[in-house]
Amino acid sequence: MITRVQAILPMVLVIISTACGPSPPEQSPPLQSGFSVSKRQVIESDGAYNSTPAVAQAENGDWVLSYRKGPGHVDSPLVILRRSQDHGQTWSPEVVYFDTSQPDPTLALTPDGTLLIEFVKLDPNGVAGSAYSLSQDNGLTWSAFTFFDDPVSKTSAFPTIFLTVAGTMYAASYGPHGDGTDDSTLWESEDSGTNWIKRSLIRQTADAGINETAIAQVGATRFLAVSRDDLSTHTWAHISDNSGATWGNQIDYTSQVGVLQLPQLIQAGKALLLFGRQFDPTTFPNQFVVFASLDGGMTFMDRTVLDTYTGEAIDGGYCWPLLMGDGQVFVVYYADSNNLRQPDIKSLVLQVGK
Repeated sequence: MITRVQAILPMVLVIISTACGPSPPEQSPPLQSGFSVSKRQVIESDGAYNSTPAVAQAENGDWVLSYRKGPGHVDSPLVILRRSQDHGQTWSPEVVYFDTSQPDPTLALTPDGTLLIEFVKLDPNGVAGSAYSLSQDNGLTWSAFTFFDDPVSKTSAFPTIFLTVAGTMYAASYGPHGDGTDDSTLWESEDSGTNWIKRSLIRQTADAGINETAIAQVGATRFLAVSRDDLSTHTWAHISDNSGATWGNQIDYTSQVGVLQLPQLIQAGKALLLFGRQFDPTTFPNQFVVFASLDGGMTFMDRTVLDTYTGEAIDGGYCWPLLMGDGQVFVVYYADSNNLRQPDIKSLVLQVGK
């Protein structure tokens, strides 16, 4: 078991935020039909490149937040963990737990109450691949890392929310197809994240290359996968009617939602929410958006801009939603606010109409 002290001794022990608490919550008027936003705050703004946050609720009720920090988008080697005991209103100081210059930390609560963290690491030969660690004490200490794949380079990342159905965990990865494009693969674990196996290939023969893929259960045995296009010119979807064992050919969702990067799916009451970075190199400002579906992800509507950001397209718009109950979703994301290419970690609470 890697203790907290062992994890951080070679690095800075604690990086204290320039503002010890978050900025005062702001209230926003209702947006479009069914959505309203409140409790906007800046969690971290210190002149560093803060990016790609994820959040999960630990078994003891604490919220655990992860994100990367460094001088630039491709040079953010520190993996930060923070905690909140008041549902995201205030956060503990930054603590450096891990060191990686690879994409991107993600978090999940497993069915038995274990916390899982995943990000890309280098193996002893210097080869990058996705790996995971488990915590039995609500994220205070973490086990040694295990690579998902062998060879490790076959699986690049698990960038989106993990799904649990009837005690089985599902997660979507992406990795190289071998021709310069990417495949997306569905994995499953029946032992609370201790062991993982490949369940199916989401990308089908003759499909376009896809990478970042969100998954959701939209029926008794129906799964929906929404994917970022390798070329960032489309948004693709796949449907499985046997709980992810097999998938149909890809469906073009671009006319409904535009071009999305890092899609995230979460069910909030009767609404299936689709978040993402709206990518269009001819559009300014950059936008972080959400859509809603009331028919199991067949159609999406109510496009709502949750925030805009400056800098380049990569300097914001990736998010991680956490269901709070009663139609409320806590959303943490990153966004450059001052055209300096120094993104902040931000959050808001999205209320879905009843």
